Amino acid sequence: MKLCDKERRAAGNIPRLPPGRVIIMAGIACLATSLHEARADGLECPEMADLKTLPLAAAIASVVPSGAQLAEPSVAASAITVLREHGLSPSNTINHLIALYCPSVASDATLSHQAKVARVRQFASQATKLVLATNGVDDIIFNVPIDPAVTAISIAKAEKDGLTIEQWIAQKVAAAAAAE
Repeated sequence: MKLCDKERRAAGNIPRLPPGRVIIMAGIACLATSLHEARADGLECPEMADLKTLPLAAAIASVVPSGAQLAEPSVAASAITVLREHGLSPSNTINHLIALYCPSVASDATLSHQAKVARVRQFASQATKLVLATNGVDDIIFNVPIDPAVTAISIAKAEKDGLTIEQWIAQKVAAAAAAE
């Protein structure tokens, strides 16, 4: 009488793989893991086609500087001027700058994934400051990390007061400064 696999396992009669097959199976598992890690190490950059842009602005974006040269503030400032003069909003200008810069970082084989992400984040922060500075905004923007639990409480309080989180924070800072 032949037992099926379920009954063999229950009886402790588990078929063993030959040693060669075990090595092949382990190799396949390692290869699959390394391929997954290689794909995970890739930095995904925004595509210009994915940005919601008017056709003229998209054409203009193709003639502004791109790549690592955008890390130079004067080059970024000239690109910002061109993009803004052709109707891009501040947020679209920032998105376009990141889309123009990111591929040069993603293709840099000397950088780790973490270093690539850090470099793009640093550029995005600088680009945001430059765009907002050229936007004629007189306000100062602080970039301050806040604990997620505190953030959730703050957002709830802002909503309760009928304010955006930004307005609520500005009120609290102004009140604290006035109390001094």
